[in-house]
Amino acid sequence: MQDKARHQAQQDEWADGVLAWMSSQEEVDQALREALRRSPSQREETLARMADALRGAAQGLTIPGCAAAAGVPERTLREWLDIDASFAGALRAAHALAEAHGLRPGSAPTPAALQLILNAIRKGATGPAAASLVGISIRGFNRLRTEVPPVAALIAAAQRARTARAGAGRRRRRLGATARRTEYRIVQLDDPILSPCSQPDDSAGGLGENTARRD
Repeated sequence: MQDKARHQAQQDEWADGVLAWMSSQEEVDQALREALRRSPSQREETLARMADALRGAAQGLTIPGCAAAAGVPERTLREWLDIDASFAGALRAAHALAEAHGLRPGSAPTPAALQLILNAIRKGATGPAAASLVGISIRGFNRLRTEVPPVAALIAAAQRARTARAGAGRRRRRLGATARRTEYRIVQLDDPILSPCSQPDDSAGGLGENTARRD
């Protein structure tokens, strides 16, 4: 009994470490973007998210899964596909590559699929909803969690991280209500999918190339 409890504790510690590493990677990416440019380019940010979607497609993710991998709503991803022919062609090619190598939605989960599931749970999704992003049914998700103990440990760690994240969010909201501060982030509006008419007008007293986005 003690050996079993010790093994479970070790597995939980390992799983918590994996989730912490996943979270730290997001922080590293953000820090590097800020180091390269104080005012992030919206074009660069969009292209980076497109690249994340393409990577997901090449590993067998569905359109909703690709959107989640890119960190954008599915509606936004579909708008990109409608507007940007190069991106649409690249996504089709990535899906064809995945299919040629047997990576189809609902097949054996890849590391990319598992990471997407864990991130979705960590950010508030239920397990079945997260699994559906990679084409896994509720039955398949439950079987995966039951038959693969390390995956079950990772899912539990993602749920713990979700609870901690929710608590931190509530604390930030309380502090924000007390301070009553408004924060802004400067973003360069040079996104290739933005129409020229959506750009700020200098003659009308706008902010020109840069504009303040309210967070």
